[in-house]
Amino acid sequence: MIDLDVVPSVIRRRLQDGRLPHGRVWNLNGGEGDGQLCDACGAIVTSDQIAMGGTLSESGGRALQFHALCFRIWDNVRALGHTA
Repeated sequence: MIDLDVVPSVIRRRLQDGRLPHGRVWNLNGGEGDGQLCDACGAIVTSDQIAMGGTLSESGGRALQFHALCFRIWDNVRALGHTA
């Protein structure tokens, strides 16, 4: 279970240390989770949850996976530049 009270602070920490990008994700797609780890919160995205994924560049690069809600939180935090 994702603890929504701590996800924004975990995301800020991961933005600061480089584990999450500050730029946009390309080739964004969504679907049923398949047991992968969420790059934002670190919890497993189960088959009864929606996963969002993409790459760090238009031509591919590192792939990222998120819970759908974690993706929205990450996208908002990074867009606002809240990394402190």
